[in-house]
Amino acid sequence: MDELVPIVAIFFPIIIVFIVFYFIFTTDYKKEKLKREERIKAIEAGVELPPEPVPQPPTKTPLDNLKEGLTFLAVGLGLLIGVGIFFNKGLLGIPIQFVTIFGFVAIFVGIARVILYKIQDKSEK
Repeated sequence: MDELVPIVAIFFPIIIVFIVFYFIFTTDYKKEKLKREERIKAIEAGVELPPEPVPQPPTKTPLDNLKEGLTFLAVGLGLLIGVGIFFNKGLLGIPIQFVTIFGFVAIFVGIARVILYKIQDKSEK
């Protein structure tokens, strides 16, 4: 029984993530299927349907880059501080260097986003 605890502790979060993604994707699929069936029934009934609107890609504002940059900075700093304070001996057998690499990558992506925000802000003025 004691051997089962680490196995469940490792695989339970992975299984939960798969279940969540399954429900997200099946819900979207069911919505689209119902929408198509409704349009088919309307066409069969002779109802004139307007064309479906073409989805427009979201436009990014400079403020979006600032938000993402600050988020990446916070995640990177959180990883570095968390590893440094709480996990001196490694996180679940993962070497500290591996986790700190992700922390630094997140920090540098955040810095790049903040710089992009500053550049876009100056170019729009």
